[in-house]
Amino acid sequence: MKKHYTLTLAILTLVLSGIKSQDCVDSSLIDLNAACPLIWNPVCGCNGVTYSNDCEATFYGGVTSWTPGECPMSSCMEMSGLDFGMCDMFLGYTWLNGTCAPLSGCGYVIGNIDYSPNFYTSPWECQQTCGNPLVDCVNNWQIEQGYLVDCAPNFEIVCGCDGIEYSNSCSAFYYGGVTSYSNSPCAQNDCQVIPVIIDFGDCAMPLGWARLEQGCSMLSGCSYVGQNGFDYTSFFYASEENCMQGCNPDTTCIDSTIIDLNVLCPAVVDPVCGCNGITYNNSCEATNYGGVTEYTIGACTTNVGERNHSSLRIAPNPFEDSFQLQLNSNSFSHVQIVDLTGRIIETITASRLNARVDASSWPSGMYLLQSFDQMGVKGVSVIVKR
Repeated sequence: MKKHYTLTLAILTLVLSGIKSQDCVDSSLIDLNAACPLIWNPVCGCNGVTYSNDCEATFYGGVTSWTPGECPMSSCMEMSGLDFGMCDMFLGYTWLNGTCAPLSGCGYVIGNIDYSPNFYTSPWECQQTCGNPLVDCVNNWQIEQGYLVDCAPNFEIVCGCDGIEYSNSCSAFYYGGVTSYSNSPCAQNDCQVIPVIIDFGDCAMPLGWARLEQGCSMLSGCSYVGQNGFDYTSFFYASEENCMQGCNPDTTCIDSTIIDLNVLCPAVVDPVCGCNGITYNNSCEATNYGGVTEYTIGACTTNVGERNHSSLRIAPNPFEDSFQLQLNSNSFSHVQIVDLTGRIIETITASRLNARVDASSWPSGMYLLQSFDQMGVKGVSVIVKR
């Protein structure tokens, strides 16, 4: 336990003295009143400081990222001046001429010195330790790995970050060595995505929303550097909406000019996730009732979405001046009608759930009907007033 208190004192000293990296340490995260557990499960902060656990790293150190285990006791040693022999045995990845590179030789020992602690099993591990994430579009490590990979001959054109078209994503990643690509020909100028093969490590630290081949998803990992050594920080966003608009920041998500409440959309559930983070029953509703300019196939994984109201019927929908709520269960406590700004338009108690709702004073547009039970939100539906 003495080790724990000594480390905590060192952490507080670093915080109070302001020794921190502008990109690595976020002072707004620091909360010295946080009650972190007294356990030794060390993590290495991006500022090179070892913390007792991830709680202390966040609240006492304010670090924005960390890796499991203690930080290395010393910085990486430059290995370019050492001769490990003329053998072809692969020793691992090491710090060579200012970068992480593979090195072969006859063994790790030169004279009486064992240099094995300076070698790593992957470029990712080396770059995490030595602090040299790659930022170039073409990655030589990927091309080296490509000699061992037999990509399928399927024809699904992608456009690499180098502006070259490849027959499929596998060929782009392994044969072209590109660290990102778009899922379409280059002429379409679509968003670059993180390749599906990229691994950010087996840590539970939330990294943020990232644009992947299948759309925007929340990712966790040990850092923003993939196993290829590339730093994907610029591919991450704080929210799903920002991620979906990230490639076209000047594009408006909601375009009121395309809203047409007179369109009779089919009563089918084929959900899409709008760029505003709302799940719509289908693309017709997303475009004509919501006015969204971009959506992805499938329900949103977070934010406001529609959930099944198996025991609550709303008819008609869309409606004009009123609609009927029909309750088939006694589990509901109340229902709230909310507009898209989050303002509560009306609260309907359980005693009024089998009644007609007067909406004559509501402006035309789309609303969210949220039903509640004693545990909280039970379901969410999109309703539309013409």
